[in-house]
Amino acid sequence: MSNQRFISTVEGTLDGKGRVCIPASWRKILDAQDTGGVYICPNLEGGSLDGFGQALMDAECERLDAMDPLLSALHDDLATHITAESMLLPVDVTGRIRLPDEFIKAAGLTEKVVFVGLGRKFQIWDAEAYAPVKAKRLAGALAARAAQAAKEDAARDGAAQMPTASAGTP
Repeated sequence: MSNQRFISTVEGTLDGKGRVCIPASWRKILDAQDTGGVYICPNLEGGSLDGFGQALMDAECERLDAMDPLLSALHDDLATHITAESMLLPVDVTGRIRLPDEFIKAAGLTEKVVFVGLGRKFQIWDAEAYAPVKAKRLAGALAARAAQAAKEDAARDGAAQMPTASAGTP
């Protein structure tokens, strides 16, 4: 199984037949995972599509397998999204996939799209719709970095204020 990640942001187009071209480097990742295409599902929060390979599908199915399929409501909630809403779409010889019309509509995709690498998965966004999302996510990353820096500074300050035992003191 490949541990390569989907990285970068790549511009693309959605043609009149509902096809998009998966970035070439990402197709290599999918091939290395022996995916047989690409898994696509609507994002739970809406506004985009999630794409991923066999490695993530296997990991999510293992997580589901640890739950009781008959008595666990959480199992059914997660399985509905992960297995019932996902589709394994074949990639043609030119690297294109045909997105289902309901997926295009759910994500609000128009002609210009962006593929956003998020590590173990990627997202497909309408280019205009992604711009404010990107800004919000970057602001969140900056806030998280500032919070982490403040936590580290507080830990350093606390350690500096701890009394040290001198050589002659018990």
